This record gives sequence, structure tokens and C-alpha cells, in this order.
Amino acid sequence: MMSTALRYLAMLLVAASVANCQGRTNASPATDAAIVQEASAALAAACAQSGPGAVVLIARGDHVVYRDARGLANLELGVPLTPDSVFRIASVTKTFTAAMVVELAETGALAVDDPLAKYLPDFPNASSITLRELLNHTSGISDVVNSPTPGFSRRDLKTADLIAEIGKRALDFAPGSQFRYSNAGFILLGAVIEKVTGKPWYTAVQHQLLQPLGITHTQFGVAPAIIPGRAEGYSTDERTQTVTNATYISSSFPAAAGGLISTADDLRLWIHALANGQVVSAAGFQQMTTPPDLPGAHATESYGLGMYLWQVRGARFLGHSGDIDGFTSTAAYLPAQDISVVVLANDDNFDAQTMARRLAAIALGQPYTLPAPVEISSQELASLAGKYQLDPNTIETLSVKDGKLYGQRGSRNPIQLQMTAAHELHFVPDELSYFVPVRDATGHVTRLDYFFKGDGPPRLLPRN
Repeated sequence: MMSTALRYLAMLLVAASVANCQGRTNASPATDAAIVQEASAALAAACAQSGPGAVVLIARGDHVVYRDARGLANLELGVPLTPDSVFRIASVTKTFTAAMVVELAETGALAVDDPLAKYLPDFPNASSITLRELLNHTSGISDVVNSPTPGFSRRDLKTADLIAEIGKRALDFAPGSQFRYSNAGFILLGAVIEKVTGKPWYTAVQHQLLQPLGITHTQFGVAPAIIPGRAEGYSTDERTQTVTNATYISSSFPAAAGGLISTADDLRLWIHALANGQVVSAAGFQQMTTPPDLPGAHATESYGLGMYLWQVRGARFLGHSGDIDGFTSTAAYLPAQDISVVVLANDDNFDAQTMARRLAAIALGQPYTLPAPVEISSQELASLAGKYQLDPNTIETLSVKDGKLYGQRGSRNPIQLQMTAAHELHFVPDELSYFVPVRDATGHVTRLDYFFKGDGPPRLLPRN
């Protein structure tokens, strides 16, 4: 029988092998048959047929490899989702708004580095904020509403109403000095588009960007309109798994930051056209996918102009995710492989970005493992409990409660962890990131290797 020391040495070797396999980029792209099989399994694992669900799509070039729906568009009536269902796309809207601004810049109607004051001269601090800073979330425009007006988000608002509300807020920081995601900044960009074009921002987007591409189901999500195929939105309580109708928010409230509705097919056409010179020029798209140059510790490489700059399995993955009451979404593109991925869900507890990453990895031929939890003995639970140094200022604490393992980052709420047969500790619900406990020859846990979003190289968290 293998000794305890040898058993843990074997585990160390397995962990090292796992670490070395993360982030591979030399695997062959998956066949269509493999994509269909593995994407179907991922969708089935993520959605029940009897609850809210999702539409997912994978395309290689103009060839749609996988396109399917699972779950219900309306729970009360038992109406199933279809691949043609219409969803609120929330912040995926930002890709349209940003592309509209860049396109207007390319035609000479404005300049990306213009001061906001050129278009909104009465807005506070407008002379010190540029359109570029609004586009890349470095403007300091705050999303914090200090004195919220009851029912404000449920009203059908005019752009002037939104500008007045945003103008009450103090800047979060000096423009151009930090990155902080700002929906309010994109609402102001919508106002700029309206000033320059003389049209509502969404009408300008439809006429100048979408109609030439034949994109017909993407529009402003006006509530009173009858829109065939529009899905209802739901909220699932993570703890009790109780499903309720989502809180209503008028599309005029997120406006150019998140007010559009769309379909999976439209978003595939959009993200592919945007990345391939059919919306803005190659130089314009390069601007959209270049991060801001920020000083010191505030530097970021994760966002350009209305576009997240992700990586999956070492490959660039460009796009945007969205989250609004009742809905989540992601539309993204692997430029080197010419692969588009779209995920639309009608449950605001659904992790659309994680699903999109899974689908991208499947298309790359390097799928992430669907975690299958195994039981953890009380002895092993006790060995894992402790504090691990994530960075100089942050501790990751593993603790045990009622026979379950939890991870807590700093002062955030604890999140349950589950162990797989490969001794990986995944979050519940899974979001791809996981820990691998590393033990010495005696079996003592000396550190955690943290694989962010499922990819390496790992970040090493030594035990305190």
C-alpha cells in the first residue's frame, strides 16, 4: 500500500501536470461533431428544461457550428426558448455605442479625444473629460446614486433626465488616472451621439451600423412594443433555487450603456462584422481593443473602447458581457481562430461569461472540465482550513461549516467550494476559477495554486 508521504507526492506530481497543461495554445481546433457534443453537454449541465434558460451559439467564420436553446422563455405559460428568442442584452449594448462613436470619428463628425464639453458644455467637469475616457471607463464618472429617486429606474426617461441625474454626482477620481467601470459614462456617450447625429442614439446605431449589415432584430428594448419571440426575465435565488419574475427596469434607464435587445444570430453577425472591418476600419477596431495607458498600479489590460480584452486558453477573446435584472449575456470573438461565441440567458443568476468561455475553449479543442464533485473527508477538510496570502493586502480564508468547505476573500461573503476527483477546489456555482492544494511530503497543505478563469500559469497563494 502506498504510504501517506508517497500518496501526497503523487498528488503533487498530478497538480504539477495539471498546471503545465493550462493555457495550451497548440491544440488543434475541435471538429464540428466534437463541438456539438461538448457544447450540448455544457448547456444541459447549466440549464434545466423546466426553468429559465439560455440560447448559445458557436460559429467559425460565417459557418454556424452549434446553435441551440434550453429552458423556458415564459415559465407561467410553459413556452420554451428557441434559438430565435429575443433577449435584453444589457452591457453588450456598449459594443454598439462604442462602435458608433468610433465610426463617427472616422467620418470626421467628432474626434475620440474631444472634450465632453464640446457636446455637453453644461455638464459638470466636462472640459476635463474626453470621449476616449468615457469609452474606456477612465473618466471618473460615478455610477453611485447618492439620493436615489424612488421608481426612477422604472420610468421611461429622456436623455436630459439621465444627464441631470448623472450630473449630480461627484467624480470618483481625476479623469484619466484610474479605471473604474461606469455605465453612466456610456449614457453620456449616447447623449453625444444624439447631439452629433440629431437622432436618438439607438436610431443612429440602427440606421448607420445595423441596417447595412442586415441586422434586423437588434433594437431599443421598448417595453410596450409587441416583439415576437421576446423572452421574459427571471431571477433565481442562489441559496434556495427559488425562481421569481425579475424586477422591471425601463430600457431607457441604462440607455446607451445597456438598453438594447437582440438575438443570438444578430449578435454573431455583429461581433464578426465589427472585428473584420465591416463596421469600423481595422485601425478603428485596433483602437477599440487597445487598453488605456494608466500610471502605476492603476494600469489595466482588460478593457479597450467598449470591449473587454479577455483570454481563453491563451487565445485573445474580445467582446462584452451584460447583466441586468432578468437577463445575462455575452458576445465575444476569437480573432486568430475566426470563432464567434454568443450566450443569452433569461435568468440574472446565470453566468453567461463563464458559459461563453466554456464554449470558446470547446471550439479551440481545449475544453474546460465540467466539475463533478466528490465527497471530502472530515480529515481532508480540516487540513485545508486556513489562511492563504493572495496578495500583500488580501487573505483567502478556507473554513469549514456543517461539513462544507468555504472560501472567503478578504471581507467578502464566503463562497462554497467543491472538490473534484483531481483534487481541484471549484466554486459553487462554478465560474471556472479553481484552487489546487499543494502539500509537502507529510501531507501538510503549504499553498494553494489559483487558476483564474480555469487557465494558468497559476497564482501561488502561500499558507500563512
